[in-house]
Amino acid sequence: MKNLIALLFVVALGTTTYAQDFEKGGNYITIGYGIDASGLPGSNVYRKLGFGPVMATYERGITDIIGIGRIGIGGGIAWSHYGYNDYNSSIWWLAGNEYLTSVNRLNIFVKAPYHFEFDIDGLDVYAGAGLGVRIDSEKYDYWNSGVVTEEKRTSVGVDHYIFAGARWYFSDAFGVYLEVGDGISNVNAGVVFSL
Repeated sequence: MKNLIALLFVVALGTTTYAQDFEKGGNYITIGYGIDASGLPGSNVYRKLGFGPVMATYERGITDIIGIGRIGIGGGIAWSHYGYNDYNSSIWWLAGNEYLTSVNRLNIFVKAPYHFEFDIDGLDVYAGAGLGVRIDSEKYDYWNSGVVTEEKRTSVGVDHYIFAGARWYFSDAFGVYLEVGDGISNVNAGVVFSL
């Protein structure tokens, strides 16, 4: 198995024919994993746990060169999980009320990136913005003087996504990407497929 993985990696790196980095009519799918530091609570919280977001996006090139690049449009979906404990006590030596919270977050968004034309084979640099819906499914286990209460709630809100990133293609159809941003994800990386 290790030899097969190594062979696939060498073949991907050794391929020297590149697709046009980003083009009108092109279809691009990314699958990646990121970090959303803003999803984790602060202050009195301890035992923080964050996973994700795991992201999948689709994008299509919709223009020829405008200025120094091309415009794409697309959308995506992201899933995250956050868990944490929280004390609610104004007197530190009293246990107070303790909350164990679990949050599953689903983001569904549209995005519009601008891809810069640097004329470097295999490199695609872009920046853009997006807007979407955030659905949080929260579960609270609440301890108060030994009595446990469980509560569930779902909240829906609007999320923004401002991002910049780069893709590097190893072949006509496959590459990797790294993206930084604000909103849905602070940083995410993964693979890109050009269809």
